[in-house]
Amino acid sequence: MGRILLFIVFLLAGPAVAAAQTAPDAAAPFDMGSDGSGPPPQAVDPATPQPATAAPATPETAERLPFFRYVIPADEMRIEGENVERSWSMYLTEEQARSAAKFNIGYQNSIFVAPEFSRLTISFNNVEVASPPLSSSERKSDLRFDVPDGVLKPGYNIVSFKIKQRHRTDCDLESTYDLWTDIDPERTFLMFDNPDAGLMSTTDDIRAVGVDALGRTRFHIVAPGLSDTIAADPLLELAQGLALLADMPNTLFTYSKSEPVKFASGVLPVYVGTPAELRPLLGDALPDIGTTQSARFVSTNALGQSVLVLVAPSWQRIGPLIDGITAPAARSAAQKDEAYSTHSWRKQDTQLLTGHRTLTFEQLGIPTQEFSGRVFRAEFAIGLPADFYADAYGEARLLLDAAYGPIVLPGSRLHVFVNDQLAATWPISTVNGAVLRRTPVRFTMRHMRPGVNKIVLEAALLTKEDAACLPGQTADDTPRFAVFDTSEFEMPNFGRVAQVPNLWATSGTGFPYSRHEDRIPLYMDSLNGDTMSAASDFVAKLANAARHQIPVDVVNSVDDVGDGDAIFLGAIGTLPAQALRETKVSQTSRSVWTQQVGGEANYNEAPETTIEEWDEAVTAGWYNWIFEVEKYLKRNYDLSFETLRFLPRPDTDYLPPNSISMIIAQEPSPNDDGAWTMIAAPTHENLENGMTALTKRQHWDAVQGRITTYNRNTGVIDNIGIGATVFIFDTPFSVNNIRLVLTNWFSTNTMSFSLALVIGTVLLGIATKQMLTRFGRYDE
Repeated sequence: MGRILLFIVFLLAGPAVAAAQTAPDAAAPFDMGSDGSGPPPQAVDPATPQPATAAPATPETAERLPFFRYVIPADEMRIEGENVERSWSMYLTEEQARSAAKFNIGYQNSIFVAPEFSRLTISFNNVEVASPPLSSSERKSDLRFDVPDGVLKPGYNIVSFKIKQRHRTDCDLESTYDLWTDIDPERTFLMFDNPDAGLMSTTDDIRAVGVDALGRTRFHIVAPGLSDTIAADPLLELAQGLALLADMPNTLFTYSKSEPVKFASGVLPVYVGTPAELRPLLGDALPDIGTTQSARFVSTNALGQSVLVLVAPSWQRIGPLIDGITAPAARSAAQKDEAYSTHSWRKQDTQLLTGHRTLTFEQLGIPTQEFSGRVFRAEFAIGLPADFYADAYGEARLLLDAAYGPIVLPGSRLHVFVNDQLAATWPISTVNGAVLRRTPVRFTMRHMRPGVNKIVLEAALLTKEDAACLPGQTADDTPRFAVFDTSEFEMPNFGRVAQVPNLWATSGTGFPYSRHEDRIPLYMDSLNGDTMSAASDFVAKLANAARHQIPVDVVNSVDDVGDGDAIFLGAIGTLPAQALRETKVSQTSRSVWTQQVGGEANYNEAPETTIEEWDEAVTAGWYNWIFEVEKYLKRNYDLSFETLRFLPRPDTDYLPPNSISMIIAQEPSPNDDGAWTMIAAPTHENLENGMTALTKRQHWDAVQGRITTYNRNTGVIDNIGIGATVFIFDTPFSVNNIRLVLTNWFSTNTMSFSLALVIGTVLLGIATKQMLTRFGRYDE
């Protein structure tokens, strides 16, 4: 009996022992303080005895604390599917690359994930660091591993998470959507033994600022002269330069006149001003510049924190000093004319396609691979220019080199998703397997947009074995599908003409503000921390999208704006009436929107009903058949009354609801050769909070249409579509381009095409009759 009990105890303790063997150094993350300056403490079991609380750290103790870097460039990371890889780049300084390092990861997986068949492989620069089983379904777990010497290097390093997940019991296609693993950004970081690894010395080190626990890269600018008009232009230029140097997906800026931020990973304090302004803040740490100007990093405390100090005798000389700091960013960005910089959150940069182009899967970052699961997914991205105009005609295609095994049944299918929208389905209808050589899978370009576009190839594979689903079937590693890196993506020629309004082009490429080298007027109703933060966030996003700095000229009078490109930013009640009129925002919003946003909207008092319930209840009426016809046309022929039009509908004035905390609106400029874009909110606080929310990469991708709104209560971003537009040709004239542009325009205005076809047919008939009457044969 004793042996039986011992055996049972061994079985119960087995998973814990295995986990301990997998990560022998998986100690709880250290806590550098409650001010957010260190990773959060690891969750502990209340039943586990805890050591006595240590004495408060002294300055000498703090000096010995290691330095750490968060690595997840987002506030959340959920990896779904059976075989998935996530890769991105992280910049390290020379001190960080030389320092001994450990990697800590916090994760939790779905309860449906079978730990005996599922693993997480962690790699740096394609060198595997660890490959623990996925065995944390009840709560989040922390694992810590040593990073081998020589793996990390100065400059950019590739971080890779490769996950293999298999279901515990089910084998059907739907069960694969139960498989997920959440990586906790707060508990996933590199820890460097060298406390000085956090010090910075050159402007290139700004790329090593990294991210905080929410995946953000924050620059806190301390400028005592913040409210001076002369400081606005240099500070906004500095924000763009820092954003280009950091080259991160979630960059944001905060401002203060005297309050420095507390030390935290992913935050860089920047002090800007004259010696008289900065000496009360920095004391002896302020460099002695004499009559010149200086830009350098200084260390201000025992934690090894570096702050960037820009100091000059006057603000007139701070501008040229900032130019010297941001020039490397401009040169670096200029080298990426053929690509969008996405390596900090994707596997590689995204190539820019300006016309017909063919790229192999190898060039797109998809290697040759075999797959033994049920739903295969491969993802890549392509970039399109600001004047992409082919969303209503034409087809791109994949030329697949792939194979599927004899066990794959007819009824399996390949899907193509473009920007998360289903674009094409290719059925597998043969038995006994097949090898596909340059097999075309065509899909329309209606879901593509200017900027970065995500394309996903998905294979849903059915087999008899999965239908039977015998015990252990999910662990079968027999390959059933393969894709080869010789497969190609082919982009056809497309029309090149820009549209205004089009916030999608603005957020994706910086258009139209990226076209010119002259300064863009930026109207700001006041200069304070909130408005400067919102303005810096916006222009920094434009600079990242455009891949170069966009010079702006801050003005406080609409008379200084002119009739060309312009940006307006501020509280809705203080923005010029002409700006609201040109951007088609109701003048009523200046008073109504401002007065009714004092508190949070209370939706609990609203009636619990939906338009669908009324649609079902109201069945009488002669007009119902109209909606049924539209639903039928939309469902079967992808037609709607909106597409059956002669000309686009004109835009009407927009009145923001009280639940909306910020809007971005765009319309053509008065001279019809550019755009006026307005960023407005009821208050400056709403403006700063709303822009902070939109700086998240996935939120910024949602900025599109002619108006984008942000709901402060639900966090929902909504859009109002484009109606009438102004076309701007920035490419050289060509007959072929005009033909492609007209093709797309007629495809979106079908009634005009029908009318043109009728008129063309009548004219052809008249011309034919006249020709035959004059030259044809006829009886006397």
